[in-house]
Amino acid sequence: MTVARWTPALKLAGVVALFLWGVLAVALLRPALLRLPGRCGVRPWDAVQCFWHRCVCRVVGVQVEVTGEPDGSVGLLVANHVSWVDIVGLGGLRQLDFIAKSEMEDWPVLGYLARGTGTLFLRRGDAGHAQQIAEQMTWRLRRGRRLALFPEGTTTAGDRVLRFHPKLFQPARLAATTVQTVALQYRGEAAAVAPFIGDDAFVPHLLRLLQLPRIDLRVHFCPPLASGLGAAELARASRAQVLEVLQFAENSPSAEAKRLLQNRNQTPAVL
Repeated sequence: MTVARWTPALKLAGVVALFLWGVLAVALLRPALLRLPGRCGVRPWDAVQCFWHRCVCRVVGVQVEVTGEPDGSVGLLVANHVSWVDIVGLGGLRQLDFIAKSEMEDWPVLGYLARGTGTLFLRRGDAGHAQQIAEQMTWRLRRGRRLALFPEGTTTAGDRVLRFHPKLFQPARLAATTVQTVALQYRGEAAAVAPFIGDDAFVPHLLRLLQLPRIDLRVHFCPPLASGLGAAELARASRAQVLEVLQFAENSPSAEAKRLLQNRNQTPAVL
């Protein structure tokens, strides 16, 4: 029986089992694996994280369609934000350290798993704390880690793209690493159910998702942005890319934003 044919109760049992496995892996397996050497900034523990995210996608019924060209030299991925499913969808594709809101750190089980997988928690509205997180981001990027950032700072219903906060792009400039935009789009029934917004709580939202036979998530990798851009330019250009891919009402990037998008044949990626 394929996962798509599982009953919601069976899916829920699978999710609970995966979360228990994740807690045990963080407590028992992670300390040993972090002592092993990695290659190109990727550690053995990263492979475990990716595998866990893929398992969650499979059990929940997330079908990820990848379009565009992922760039292995990119240090910072930025994406529009719709749901917590964004994290497991992206996390199953490659090693990523996520930047999340500080409230998530206190979530039962999920907060523990996020801490164990290297998530950095950003306290919104706290300039001092934001500076500390920016310094940690820069340090990780310089060590070859790949970070994933949702620069809107919150989720939407998937029908619009909020302003991308420029300050969150500054670490990429300081670390001299390339930025690649990812446009996320839920399709079919999932377009109405996947958004995690307003007063949504994790468990009720998860139960609604488990009612769906499948969750179609399109992950589109846009051309990496040109090196040497300022933080504000990166924020405007990456948002313009998302708007263009999702074809929203304001999907016509300005001439300036178009100019900022990288022509791969003219501007090499920064290693």
